[in-house]
Amino acid sequence: FPHTVAGAFLAAGGLVTAVALWHLVRGRQPDDAPVYRSALRLGAWTTLVAAVAVVLTGDRQGKIMVDVQPMKMAAAEALYHTQAPASFSILTIGTLDGSRPIFQITVPHLLSYLSTGSLDGQVQGIDDLQAQYVQLYGPGSYTPVIPVTYWTFRAMIGFGILAALVALWALWAQRRGRTPSNRWLLWAGLLLPFLPLAANATGWIFTEMGRQPWIVFGEMFTRNGVSRSVSSGEVIASLTVFTLLYGALAVVEAALMLRAARRGLGPPRRPVAPHGGEDRPLEFAY
Repeated sequence: FPHTVAGAFLAAGGLVTAVALWHLVRGRQPDDAPVYRSALRLGAWTTLVAAVAVVLTGDRQGKIMVDVQPMKMAAAEALYHTQAPASFSILTIGTLDGSRPIFQITVPHLLSYLSTGSLDGQVQGIDDLQAQYVQLYGPGSYTPVIPVTYWTFRAMIGFGILAALVALWALWAQRRGRTPSNRWLLWAGLLLPFLPLAANATGWIFTEMGRQPWIVFGEMFTRNGVSRSVSSGEVIASLTVFTLLYGALAVVEAALMLRAARRGLGPPRRPVAPHGGEDRPLEFAY
């Protein structure tokens, strides 16, 4: 729950930062620049604090994951053989079956720390866990799709880091009252709202795919979670309706958000007439 909430604040901070940055760089409402600078600081600091919270909660969650679902961590690293200490690979190019690396860029001891909290901790490998699970649960494959878990784990981390870096760049660009004007920063800012969304999405894909073939780890296989009272036609129809419905809502929501973002603070409002003067026309009331 804390990890998910931190990811939500990361997305919210990125959106506020992007809107404020867009107005500041374009400079079409110079009188409102102080308000947008304030919004930029609020959004960027929210993004940075949320990024730190995501890292801390993710680190804690990763250690719990190693205790209850060790195969998921092994799959996230494509670690086939138990190692102590274990390195974290930033990039791995392997054989076609994925069982042997050909080229790697690694950070020594990092996987051990992420898994156990110790720089020299032991991390179980895929082959050893597969052998254990065959003895515990019977014949079968207990390995998730390794390329999916490996790359979604890194995409989750990478998109989050990029979001924090763009927020930090935006803060630096408006230091000491400066007005950001860098077009590259503007383009990075326009991408900023999508980076946390991509991090959250790939994180969920990693969570669900890394648990396979279990729907409840160690208790129930995914293949046994299929309802026998629901036909394939009903599944297709419901998924189609949900996709169309939420797709339409997403288009409407995005259009409304973009319209509000482009408008900004809008034209200055007319001052309210002083007491005893002509009443201002009623615009809105409950």
